[in-house]
Amino acid sequence: MADESAENPTPLLLSNDEKHVLELHDRLQELQLEIALLTAQKNYHPNTAESAQDGNIESAQKALLDSRSRYVLRNEVVSSVMIANPILQAIHHGTKASPIERDLLPLLEQRDQSSSTLSQQSTDLRALLDGIMDVESESLRLGRENVDLASQLLDLAAQADRNKADAVNTDPEWAAEISRLEDQVKLSRQRRRVLKETASAVVMGSGVDWARDAELRDIVLDPEDNDKI
Repeated sequence: MADESAENPTPLLLSNDEKHVLELHDRLQELQLEIALLTAQKNYHPNTAESAQDGNIESAQKALLDSRSRYVLRNEVVSSVMIANPILQAIHHGTKASPIERDLLPLLEQRDQSSSTLSQQSTDLRALLDGIMDVESESLRLGRENVDLASQLLDLAAQADRNKADAVNTDPEWAAEISRLEDQVKLSRQRRRVLKETASAVVMGSGVDWARDAELRDIVLDPEDNDKI
């Protein structure tokens, strides 16, 4: 029960005057924003679009960022001033603290706990991102090493082929033996192909349902790729 009350603190009981003050503060910010927009629209001239296209886009963007920064900073300063004293009264249990200020303490504790959790999560995320970056760097390094090793392997294979060709060319007896073996292999493949085609024709012309028999199907279709000459 204590954990549930900490996660879901009791809503603040605001008086009518306090609610009215907060509503007026929100309305004041809305009016200030509307006034700024109306002023910008009033000061806008269509011919400035041409000058913006001529190279003033960056300066216009900078002015917009500066204006937005001043607006945000002013609101934050006002908010900080408004909440500073109630926070101090709640934290230090001020003798002049109002009931609403005393009720702020659980919310402040929850805010601080959330801030601490967020900070820890941000630290963990940064550590995780750094780890990912290290892994990616290591992967790139290994990739470059693999490319180098593959290049060396190709060079060695090419060198082996050259050495083999040189050995064959320099030894006539070895070259003749290799040529004789190659002829025998070629002749053997030709004979096998003739036998395979003959057997296939016999099976197909016999009228037997060879498609249902695995052995006969292999004779007709010959799934093994051994017919290259």
